[in-house]
Amino acid sequence: MRNHLENLEVLINNFFFEDLINAIYKNIDPHPSFKKVEFKVSFERDKPSLNILVSDGVGGMISPILYFSAAQTNILSLSVFLANALHAKDDKENSIDVILIDDPIQSMDSINILSTIDLLRSICLKFGKQLIISTHDENFFGLLQRKIPSDIFGSKFLQLKKFGVVASVGPILN
Repeated sequence: MRNHLENLEVLINNFFFEDLINAIYKNIDPHPSFKKVEFKVSFERDKPSLNILVSDGVGGMISPILYFSAAQTNILSLSVFLANALHAKDDKENSIDVILIDDPIQSMDSINILSTIDLLRSICLKFGKQLIISTHDENFFGLLQRKIPSDIFGSKFLQLKKFGVVASVGPILN
């Protein structure tokens, strides 16, 4: 039975891209102690379950849903989403090179917002992905313009004036 569980753990790691999730999660660094994401299968109840846990590297392991703040949970969710989006394929097994994200920074503090922007910028550069981000947060929008400027990265920034009316946004002048 032990070999079956070990094989199942390897399959789960590969399916969920656990190593990539951890690399992304560590780039944002939302928790001072619990820095490693793990997927654990449990056969202890009538129905098997798959749990997302975080560990502190020295034996402590917790359920983030029970102990993390909303921002820390959002960062973990964003890490899982991005890892899967980076491996997304169309129905012909071609890589999908566009990632759509709606308001990725909910409840985050300034440091985590800046880390998230740096992460998103590095995903564009390292993986050749196009990111389309929607937000209602004007400060986040301004930070994106400053940290991923159009003249260096070819970024495009649009603003919705009203339903169906899109306006171009000029570069930010310092």
